[in-house]
Amino acid sequence: MKVGIVGASGYVGGEVVRLLLSHPEVEVSMVTSTKHVGEYLHRIHPSLKSFTELKFSELDYDKMSDKCDLVFTAVPHGTATDIVKAFYDRGMKIIDLSADYRLHNPEDYTKWYGWEHPHPDYLSKSV
Repeated sequence: MKVGIVGASGYVGGEVVRLLLSHPEVEVSMVTSTKHVGEYLHRIHPSLKSFTELKFSELDYDKMSDKCDLVFTAVPHGTATDIVKAFYDRGMKIIDLSADYRLHNPEDYTKWYGWEHPHPDYLSKSV
């Protein structure tokens, strides 16, 4: 299975990459970062130097949808809503590690996180 990780330069994204690189059924095809485009992944995560020569790409939904079977989002809470929606609209399988689709009731986002969910109709589609 070909996998992409959005937000791979952060701690959570780096751990996802580390775990997936050792999985026999997974090929990490793309890693994205807004700040490190064109840099080697191991420059930010030195422990991965002997495991991959991947470079960070900018987030390109169409390219990632073409190259990947599954996408992980490892971005800060509150920033994954549009990313997840864009991939979902392209028919992608997504594992979102933020809190953005964690709750199914839109009112709970205001109560617990202090913001209104921008895509409440997508909450029922998440697990």
